[in-house]
Amino acid sequence: MSFLCVGAFAGAVTLDEAKEMYLQGDFAGALPVFQEALASKPKDASLNHWVGVCLMQEGRDDEAVPHLKIADTKGIAEAPRYLAEIAFRKYDFEGAESYIAKYEKALKKSRKTMPEGAQAMIDRIDLAKTMLDRVERIVIIDSVTVDKEDFFRAYRLTPESGSLNTAEVLPEGVEAAYPTVVYMPETRTSMTWAAPDSLENYVLVSSNQLFDGSWEKPSPLPGALSDSGDSNFPFFMSDGVTLYYANDGDESIGGYDIFISRKGEDGFLQPQNIGMPYNSPYDDYMLAIDEVTGVGWWATDRNRIGDMITIYKFIPSDLRNNYPVDEEGLAAKAMITDYRSTWEEGKDYSDLLEAINEIDPDKKVKVGDFRFALPGGRIYTSWDDFKSPRAKELMEQYVESEKNFADKLSKLARLRDNYRNGNTEASAAILKLEKQIDADRTTLRKLANEVIKAEN
Repeated sequence: MSFLCVGAFAGAVTLDEAKEMYLQGDFAGALPVFQEALASKPKDASLNHWVGVCLMQEGRDDEAVPHLKIADTKGIAEAPRYLAEIAFRKYDFEGAESYIAKYEKALKKSRKTMPEGAQAMIDRIDLAKTMLDRVERIVIIDSVTVDKEDFFRAYRLTPESGSLNTAEVLPEGVEAAYPTVVYMPETRTSMTWAAPDSLENYVLVSSNQLFDGSWEKPSPLPGALSDSGDSNFPFFMSDGVTLYYANDGDESIGGYDIFISRKGEDGFLQPQNIGMPYNSPYDDYMLAIDEVTGVGWWATDRNRIGDMITIYKFIPSDLRNNYPVDEEGLAAKAMITDYRSTWEEGKDYSDLLEAINEIDPDKKVKVGDFRFALPGGRIYTSWDDFKSPRAKELMEQYVESEKNFADKLSKLARLRDNYRNGNTEASAAILKLEKQIDADRTTLRKLANEVIKAEN
């Protein structure tokens, strides 16, 4: 019955129409038409090429290779480009390099320029070869397959490690990328997520909670985090300094790669691609490390299972330990063909897995009205904490002043961004606002001392 259906469909679409479907990216629709035509002309170079490309685009690389090799042998100039992509996906980077060199030679012979995508492939091959020389030796204790939609709900982090949230936790009217994850630390007094910028690129932004419970205007994380591509899926370690996130720009070997950066005095430092086995020619993202349980998590679609993705649970180490460059089966370790092969001999991880399965990541954390430190280690988080009516009255003034202070800081950040982008007229406003902020900072310190004095 299935063959009759395919034949009936193919017969309803002409070869020329299938070619148009192919050019429009409808590979699934064009494939049966090309296959039916190929059955009559099994050695036709163009038909083999079209079938091979369609199969590849449908995720059927092994079936695509024989057809693309026939096309390559028969002189189809574009065939080596696709064979390079398949070799790259299989971590055969030497083979990919050979195919892309052949493709480049054919273009030069016909006096055509290298397409941007093919040039990007050359760069990705070089980067991947370097990564394969530095595959980190980690222990992966488990994997789970989940729906892509809200995949992070499968992460079971202790409250001390913060929480992963949907964009529904953001204040009304605040923009967010889709999809994205909103990271909040245990205190839930700050949020970090991805949002579109003026060019519709995704950048990481953050917002801090003010003393009155409202949130400051979101601002991009400072530093060199978004030189190219989209940035998304942030996670902070408990130190509040170390940031993991995903980016699909120039330093990625394919789709999203996971990067690490650390906060310095003037913003975040130059991010580093964390390499293999975490990153692959596919999308890899949302790395989170729970320092309480000692278990890390990251998501990947390298296993190509439709709308499902794989989440690996691993045991991170303080110091990076790489496999030797001449390690047997190094590519398989980078691909994670068998995560159980990473286990230490005789080691049982069942107790650890059971412990993290019992964690409730949705456990509610009590959020205070504010956070105000007094001498002796006392921390006030609620209006009811105050014993002195006068101190409470002064605290209300302090909260309002703190809100105005935060608004000015946000405005200053925007002015500085404008100045860096060439608007030199903003310099006078920047200097004026800086003086106001210095004065407000002094006022806040005085108000805080008055609150403490009145309460004591």
